[in-house]
Amino acid sequence: MDKKTFLQSLRNIQRLPEKIDINFDESRKILYIGVDSLSVCRNMQEDASAFEGWIFCIYANRKREIERVILSWDIPQIKNLHYKRFLYRVLKMQEHFLWFAPSENNVADIIDFKDSVYTVGNLFLNYPQNDSKTENIKEKTEAYFERAFLDPEKLFLNTSFDVCNHQLPVGIFRDKVDKKHGLFPYGKSAIDLWAIKADELWIFELKYNNKKVGIISELLFYLWIMEDLCFHHRIGYELQKEIPSIRDFDKFYLAVQKNISTIYGVLLVDDLHPAITSELIDFINQENCNKQIIVKTQKYKPHITVKLL
Repeated sequence: MDKKTFLQSLRNIQRLPEKIDINFDESRKILYIGVDSLSVCRNMQEDASAFEGWIFCIYANRKREIERVILSWDIPQIKNLHYKRFLYRVLKMQEHFLWFAPSENNVADIIDFKDSVYTVGNLFLNYPQNDSKTENIKEKTEAYFERAFLDPEKLFLNTSFDVCNHQLPVGIFRDKVDKKHGLFPYGKSAIDLWAIKADELWIFELKYNNKKVGIISELLFYLWIMEDLCFHHRIGYELQKEIPSIRDFDKFYLAVQKNISTIYGVLLVDDLHPAITSELIDFINQENCNKQIIVKTQKYKPHITVKLL
């Protein structure tokens, strides 16, 4: 079934990005997703790069008819930091969802990344360096609402946290934290909001006036990193004499050195793409092999202050 015919059969998805190709083999119950070389080297928030989000939106729509999802992509000539992050995302999708796999033409890149980078170790997160801006922040922007949520009693409905803060750096480096050793794009790469509740870690992907499917890809990527930090210990922090207290990082660091039992990932939004339904979130949680990772949604009403719904 070609792309046009298949899309006509879906609910809540009127179109896909032009650079994402799909084909459905009805007899074998396999959904084929194709991504071009430009999209694998770009920001995962962009529609054409958010393969995870589109896969879930489509699969949850047709889960009775689809048994396998095969992802293929054009290999870029220059394998930049975005491409390495893309390989990590594919690897983690395959690890968590048994019906997902890279195509035979692409599996060599995944194996090479896994054997030469992922399982070797010496992967480090960066520490926060500077306090975030607190003045002259424009009202009704994501940065504005991010700061409005910095209250342990008002971050998630009917939940009180021990501590919460924002802008947790998630740059990944190999062997040493410096510009020459970046594995994935770093720069301003950060988790919007995080919180600790007893032995639970909560992370939040905040959006305002942004209904892109890429929010799923972003949240999953940050969940995978926290999983590799807290559960698999494939990612860590370089040893240093003093742990910075910037934005309560010392409290985060202490918590994740102990036994985190569960990691929650929350879509903190004023609105969502119509295909991202409560049923889709349930589907992700049901299909995920690691039941210590749970995805949730928290909507809010954006005014000068924020109100959870």
